[in-house]
Amino acid sequence: MEQLTNLVISDRELATISALLLKLMNDTNATSVLLLDKSGQVVTVQGRGPRRDVTTLGALLAGVFSSSREVARLLDEKDFRNIFQQGVQENIYTSMVEEQWLLVIIFDKLTHIGLVKVLSKKAADELGRILERVRNDSSRTKSSVLNLKFRSSVEDTIDLLFRD
Repeated sequence: MEQLTNLVISDRELATISALLLKLMNDTNATSVLLLDKSGQVVTVQGRGPRRDVTTLGALLAGVFSSSREVARLLDEKDFRNIFQQGVQENIYTSMVEEQWLLVIIFDKLTHIGLVKVLSKKAADELGRILERVRNDSSRTKSSVLNLKFRSSVEDTIDLLFRD
């Protein structure tokens, strides 16, 4: 499966994703919502409250998620699609979107986990549709570029063969 780092997200699609994350953050009263690719690279972040090193946070959360999937394998589970980490002041809920991205919600102890689970599921479904569209658009773009390069190469070869 193609990695997100090979994809280009248009400004329009990024604005749609950011608006969805902002709505999720407001509806859950979260302090931050992040969309990461599975390797931990931050796609976009919405947040209020303390400034965070989201690059490091993204990498660490992706590592935790990857570790949990290995634990699932050892337990003969297909995988774990959600992780809840409970702290004294803040909690983190991470869920997989499709098989490629992670939706991370950081919220305080006043927010109910049930609300976060329900609304994150709805948001993950919508994100999945948006990101699938991005993947398909990128595939078409790559295909047309490849065809253009191939055509140009063939034309150059023919010119070389039949030049005077």
